[in-house]
Amino acid sequence: MRKRFYGWYVIFINAFIGCVMSAGFPQASMTIPYISEVTGISQSALLFGETIRTAGIIVAMMISGFIYKKIGTKRIFIFGMALGIPALIATPYVAGLIIFYILKISQGMSSLIFPIFLVIIMGWIEEKNHGLSTAVFNGIFYGGAGIGGTFSGMVINQFGWVQSYWALALIQLALVILWLFTAKENTVKEGRTEQKGSVSFSRILKIPVMWLLVLSFISTTWSVQEISTDMPLFAGYLGYGGLETGKVLSAITIGIVSACLVSGKVNHFFAARSKNKGSARTLVLMAGCVIVILSVLMLILLDVSKFSLFYIVVLLFSFGSSWGVGCFYSILPEIFDDDALPVAAGFIGGCGDLGMALAPVAVAIVFGLKGFWNIGWALCIAVAVLIMAACLIIVKSIRK
Repeated sequence: MRKRFYGWYVIFINAFIGCVMSAGFPQASMTIPYISEVTGISQSALLFGETIRTAGIIVAMMISGFIYKKIGTKRIFIFGMALGIPALIATPYVAGLIIFYILKISQGMSSLIFPIFLVIIMGWIEEKNHGLSTAVFNGIFYGGAGIGGTFSGMVINQFGWVQSYWALALIQLALVILWLFTAKENTVKEGRTEQKGSVSFSRILKIPVMWLLVLSFISTTWSVQEISTDMPLFAGYLGYGGLETGKVLSAITIGIVSACLVSGKVNHFFAARSKNKGSARTLVLMAGCVIVILSVLMLILLDVSKFSLFYIVVLLFSFGSSWGVGCFYSILPEIFDDDALPVAAGFIGGCGDLGMALAPVAVAIVFGLKGFWNIGWALCIAVAVLIMAACLIIVKSIRK
């Protein structure tokens, strides 16, 4: 019983640290006009820094598992936080674009800790609760994208834009100190065979299912980036003002959190009743693609100039987009052993995050900003269909 409660404590403290990290994305966007005014750097050049940060996240996720094997849990955690927190504090004081980009890369590289958080959680939580635990973790983690905008807006309004950076950094530092004194990895994993020795990267790359998992995760990161980055732009294109767009962002937050929790419970329900848990969890993952397809069709075919309808469609799109966040990582322990899991989680997560970098370019820049939003949204349908095909192949492969 004590171990169970401690496991959930680890989930929440890891998730809250991730939540503050995610909060940095909307907070950075909200302060770009101020930084531009102070430095004289164009807003478009500063916005490109978020793309650079995303590139840093991708690289960090891909190498995280290997670094973890070399230096261990606490050292990689300290290293990741040492990359992120000082860079966050220094950002409002930059005078040049190159330094600004370096700080963004450093913030992105702090995501080294994300796969390790998941490995720690899997070590403490019973296998039957893997789906629910990762859903709660990811829901709080990614929910920071909405919470961060609200919190930063309050701080900027009351104290100033520079203070918004200090506020996030101090909250994160307090959580880091608490983590260092109270969180630990469970080195005795019950119910699974402990694998010793080094992991061959070439061996990991030769596993066909791994590449299918990468492909299946791209749909999630693609869609989540769409709702958080491009949906506000689309709202402006439809003629909605700042207040109405803010209300739409609340739909995104509700969609993300509720989807993670519901998909985690559904994932647990079907996995517990299936002889092949990996297959059951993968089929649950596909449900999110179906919801995305339906919601995007509504976005294209219905008159979303009516705010109430637009809000409902965005809520549904957010729900479907975030469905995979709540259930994807619970698939990995069903396929990879304990020795390969950190490497696989980091590499798959990093490659899958390519969807974050590609989606805004493909949907908004290539089509949306030129007035062809429907074509851009149609790409979301194409990606969802592709990922459904990948999931079906995964199910067939792991049933053999």
